[in-house]
Amino acid sequence: METRLQLIEKERDVAINFACESGSRAWGFASPDSDYDVRFLYTKPVPWYLSVSERRDTIDIMDGDFDAVGWELRKSLILLKKSNIPALEHLFSPIIYRCEEDTLSELRAIATDCFSPIASMFHYLSMSKKYEEKIAVDTVKLKSLFYALRTAMAGKWILECGTLPPVRFREMLSLVTKDIADEIEDLMCIKSKNSESYMHARPEKVCDFISEVIATNGKYAKTLSGGNPDTERINYFLYKAITVK
Repeated sequence: METRLQLIEKERDVAINFACESGSRAWGFASPDSDYDVRFLYTKPVPWYLSVSERRDTIDIMDGDFDAVGWELRKSLILLKKSNIPALEHLFSPIIYRCEEDTLSELRAIATDCFSPIASMFHYLSMSKKYEEKIAVDTVKLKSLFYALRTAMAGKWILECGTLPPVRFREMLSLVTKDIADEIEDLMCIKSKNSESYMHARPEKVCDFISEVIATNGKYAKTLSGGNPDTERINYFLYKAITVK
């Protein structure tokens, strides 16, 4: 992975400050044919920032099973300030490919300040409702089932714990009863041995659980609080990242 990151830096004239795995591999329920979903943050040379013209601030690379997306650091910090879920989740991925310890610690502290329970809940609600529709059939794609489960459980975590949900899905199973947890574990085992396209008989108990959680999340979503981003702290972090090489 380090070789790929170095090649991106050379070809795109960027410095990669942070890189991680996202998606099913980070969540802990990958299939054998799951892509590597790499996400990274980068800075450009100082002259790039000294312009009133808009500049492209995203890098997209798709090479076989290597799916990489990079965000320019200022773009990512703006998204963090808005409690953007992908921006938040990437920083807490259990699979970090590159980041200095002090930098990661500071980024995570900024993310914690920016985390907005209400904004995050509505993001997860939107996603879980989308996937709930996809599993309302007799046979379901386990990929869709786990996307519905993860986003529903993330909302449940926000309601019950008040913090950013763990990226690793299994950690959220502490919030469910043993019978549901056991069935979910069995389904995770099945998914780990089958392709992304694998179809499975609809697990009624788990699907009913998902619907119940989504309904509860929707009922209480508007009661949640917002985030508390420290703009000066964010600005200073960006300044250091750009000027101190």
